[in-house]
Amino acid sequence: MQPAVRNGVAYFLAATLIFVSLSVADYVGWLRLKPEVSAIGWIAEKPNYDDHVLNIYERATVRAKGNPSSFLPIYDVQNPGLFLLVAELYTRAGATTPLPLEITSIVLFNVGALCFFFWVYALFADLVVAAFATAFLLLSKFFLFFPGVTHTFPYEFAFFNITMLFFVLFLKNNKKAYLVASLVAMFITCMNYWFYYMSSWIIMVGLWWQYRGRPRVRDVAIISAPPIAAATFTAIMVMSLSGGVKQGVLRLADILVARTFDARIPGGAWHPEQRFMNTLDWLVYPTTVATRLEWSYSLNVFWFAIATVCTFFLLSLHNRRALVSALILLAGGFSWYCVMFQHTHIHAFVGQYSFMAICPIFGLIISEAVFFTRRSLHRVTTSRATSVGADLATAALLMAVVWAMIWPYLENTYGLIMQTVEISRTAQAKYATAIQSICRQHPDITLADLESASKDWGFEWIPRLITETNQTPRCSSQAS
Repeated sequence: MQPAVRNGVAYFLAATLIFVSLSVADYVGWLRLKPEVSAIGWIAEKPNYDDHVLNIYERATVRAKGNPSSFLPIYDVQNPGLFLLVAELYTRAGATTPLPLEITSIVLFNVGALCFFFWVYALFADLVVAAFATAFLLLSKFFLFFPGVTHTFPYEFAFFNITMLFFVLFLKNNKKAYLVASLVAMFITCMNYWFYYMSSWIIMVGLWWQYRGRPRVRDVAIISAPPIAAATFTAIMVMSLSGGVKQGVLRLADILVARTFDARIPGGAWHPEQRFMNTLDWLVYPTTVATRLEWSYSLNVFWFAIATVCTFFLLSLHNRRALVSALILLAGGFSWYCVMFQHTHIHAFVGQYSFMAICPIFGLIISEAVFFTRRSLHRVTTSRATSVGADLATAALLMAVVWAMIWPYLENTYGLIMQTVEISRTAQAKYATAIQSICRQHPDITLADLESASKDWGFEWIPRLITETNQTPRCSSQAS
């Protein structure tokens, strides 16, 4: 097969894999846009609709009516909150339900996923790595259930990947326009929340060092400018809204020590009488991180770790550049868990903050398995017996480890998708029947009606997620 034809086939297969994976993820996402589906308890608890949709809707409504925080990119008077400003602007523009923001969220996740593919491909120069890393990302539990949430996640995800795409392009092409675009996207990422401050900075400095040599003080300052500017702007807003410099510093310090070491400072307001971590929690913290990763990616962390070690060893023998890049991503991706102990302990979804490390590593594992399998088969067919035995043994071992890693992921992901589709169809049918029954009795539908109708459905259903977001259905006679 000619190289051009071979490359064309490879690109077609990669595009097909990504298209199918994205289609599945978007189908689940669009399915969850239906109020009766998002109210299913089994679905709502995964992205935490109470905090990440209903909460944002209520806050945006309050801010749109006039509030000291109105028109400011701040959340809870202690965190960057560009996402909440966007929600407020949607409300001011006439949005009466979270739906427009939920659609925007899905679009942002799609944009971020496509940017992820391109920066991973540019960084590793390996189509197999990029394609499988992206497919793995798209079918992860967090990507199946978080597109549609209106909290910080879609904005950070999209702009972090835009940051990485432009930064890798800058490192590869040395065009300052790419660097400027990357820094602007990094600032927007940092203005949405604290999650990607450390990871983006560590990865960008590390990749700069890998591709351009040890960065100068000026280079580090350039990369540091966006997070410093975002943190400074946030601090100024907090001080202004809190009543002064001292009060603002106290509020920021209060949340910092709580989210890191679960400590409290005198005079602090963040759960002053409550601790979330005991001695045992600290001792089993590595296990907690592992469970967070398993939750977000539906994988077996043990076999993923074994496959990662094998892959890193093989890369050290023939592709050290890819190994160094992977280690840099790993350092950045796991930085959150090395600092934000309490936050990691109390939130099941934090495994997603390491996607920029976990997903490319998954792609590298698949790529190495394919590489050694193809090389061993090639040497067998060309009768190059000198290293055939070693190659076959390496390929067989790696394929066995990969299968042990990938089977639980495929099984869990397939089960998750099918269960989501099945329970969604059930809820939609029962919901339609319930609405018809209620409307035959009286013209108005209330929360009490929906609660009464759903009590025998056989699964938890949370109708207040519908009524409290202004999505209560109306009877046909009332609507006319």
